[in-house]
Amino acid sequence: MTFKDDVKNALRTKYNNRERKGIHVSDLINCQRQAVFRKIDPRDITDKELNFFTSGYAIHEAIQTLVDTDDKYEIEKEIKFGDITAHIDVFNKTTHTPIEAKSYRGKTMKEPKKIYVEQLKAYMALTGSDTGIIFVQCLMNFEEDPFIEFDIKMTADQRQEVLERLEYDTALLKSAFMNEDPFIANHVYGNPVFYSSYKWPYNWKCEDCPYQEPCFKEMRIQRMESNDTSTNKV
Repeated sequence: MTFKDDVKNALRTKYNNRERKGIHVSDLINCQRQAVFRKIDPRDITDKELNFFTSGYAIHEAIQTLVDTDDKYEIEKEIKFGDITAHIDVFNKTTHTPIEAKSYRGKTMKEPKKIYVEQLKAYMALTGSDTGIIFVQCLMNFEEDPFIEFDIKMTADQRQEVLERLEYDTALLKSAFMNEDPFIANHVYGNPVFYSSYKWPYNWKCEDCPYQEPCFKEMRIQRMESNDTSTNKV
């Protein structure tokens, strides 16, 4: 066994031993079905997962450590909304602004990744904030300023729409967890994004998912049953 194996095992232990009460925003904006699979059938940590965790965690922790010296900022701000729990990277108490710190494996970024926007919009809805900030560090930029800030705006109606969707998905996910049945929860394959006007599927999240086989098999069965009178093939 190598040192890397020990590190991966430590990360798996950290995830498995972490008691997460309630439904977390991260469970809702990612594949909700995968969140249930992970709970009832935990798999080995992959090299890619370890890579994302270590690099992302390092930047995240560094930024929080630095701004924690400023009284106007609160780090890891916890929000409770029914069964939903949120932890915001940084919250500007003076301007009432949630801030998410992200890293990007590229030289520059013209617009924030949609999943960044979805996460921030959930936090904005939960805090009643008109404006939020996505703070991105471009890891491959060694020549210019590697930091980019994106300001995200929301109206009161948009925030209310997000809250309603969060509540709906939370009820489904809570039921899936309680029944230990992943197929109660929503999946992302072919589905539009949940919490904004962006309409694009999260199919890319299925590429490295360790639960592709059981998930897709069930989806194929459901599609076959719904089309059992047609000549269309799955």
